[in-house]
Amino acid sequence: MGAALTPLSHVGINVNKDVTFARKRPCSNCPFRNDEKAIELRDGRREDIITSLLTGREVSFNCHKTVYGDLDDIIDGNTPPAAPSVCPGAAAVARKFGRDMVIIQVGTRMGVIESNFLDDALSRTIEPESLHINKKDVHL
Repeated sequence: MGAALTPLSHVGINVNKDVTFARKRPCSNCPFRNDEKAIELRDGRREDIITSLLTGREVSFNCHKTVYGDLDDIIDGNTPPAAPSVCPGAAAVARKFGRDMVIIQVGTRMGVIESNFLDDALSRTIEPESLHINKKDVHL
């Protein structure tokens, strides 16, 4: 029997604690890391991601290492199913701006995760000042 899902169909969200919130720290090359291990994204991409989370245009952003199945396991040209997990790097940066991404708010309110869920990620991620985001544009 699979892990139980907590449906929130009215907003199109299914929360599976063991998958959705599997990661508590940014991955080894998360683009939101505050060290030299962070992968480079095209100019403005990090700002686009954080802006969409702060405005609620997107309810979540998944860790790039969890979006696609293991490419070594391609069968008949199809990648295996993925197990998307919230990107704790993006979630931590959104929190540093003063607003949790929607999926973090939902998980916390439902008791699926604790309010300290992102504590390990906060010290490992970039500061809001390093992004070119106008706080008025994101209603902060």
